[in-house]
Amino acid sequence: MRTWTQIAKQTHGSAEWLAQRWANENGEKLVSASVAAAIYDRHPFTSAAAYAAELLRSTPPAPQEGNEAMERGNRLEPVILDWVNDRLGTSFATPDVLFMFADEDARLIATLDGWDGERVLEIKTTTYDFVGALPEHWMIQGIHQAVCANVDKVVWAVFDRSQTLKIQEQIVTSDEKEEHIRAVGQWLSFIDMDMTPTGVNWTYETISSRHPQDNGGIAELGPAVADLIARLKHVKSELKSYQTMEDSLKAELCELIGDNANAVIGGELVATWTTSDRSTLDTKALKEAHPELVASYTKTVPVRTLRLKGTN
Repeated sequence: MRTWTQIAKQTHGSAEWLAQRWANENGEKLVSASVAAAIYDRHPFTSAAAYAAELLRSTPPAPQEGNEAMERGNRLEPVILDWVNDRLGTSFATPDVLFMFADEDARLIATLDGWDGERVLEIKTTTYDFVGALPEHWMIQGIHQAVCANVDKVVWAVFDRSQTLKIQEQIVTSDEKEEHIRAVGQWLSFIDMDMTPTGVNWTYETISSRHPQDNGGIAELGPAVADLIARLKHVKSELKSYQTMEDSLKAELCELIGDNANAVIGGELVATWTTSDRSTLDTKALKEAHPELVASYTKTVPVRTLRLKGTN
């Protein structure tokens, strides 16, 4: 059974809003439009592993500090929405609800910049030149939004580096919707079983974001894991050996270069050893002089560090 629902939207960017996009009222995880391309590992800023880690965590993501791109978008979106309506004679408005789609396997959610009852409006502000071809991750986002809103048209309003507003319509086919619904369902089938989705390759960084906080417990590992630990110790030992070798070779070469900036062999430049200025902040002195100021700008985040024990 397929359902399309709408729920009241919490303040955009807040912890409550992030929680809404992360899981439904039953605790079942959701795939959201802005990062939908990550399930195909085709998102330029969020890898499949990073998104899998976010959904497999036991807690929703926390609000992130804003950057210039986010602030630019938040401030310009209302202006651009009015601009689109003036140019096209439309009646797009920013909805105060989130749009959701669900069937037996897939659960999708979308925050829409604009909505007129028949079409989705997606607003983008970018420092790049938009030449008319929607990037792949935008196309996937549009398909996702069309599924959630149960429509087949997405109007893209792009304010780019040229300081002009460029408008393009994306027609979403039923085949594109069905393919995306299947892909979301397959992805969530792994998430629901607390398993790694197909195609996800964990890194130490992403697995750390999946398990950011230890619980003080003990993991009883099988004997076979001893080989993994031995290999990791061997790699770390080899890395340390190569780092020592690198330092020695650099010292030998730099001694030959001496006070010179460039080194040549047979007239061909083979190395440079130049001087540049580097500024460092004396945090110790700053803490002593202005402890309250430092405290007000200090943020504590959990960090887990892996240390291998034993001699074998």
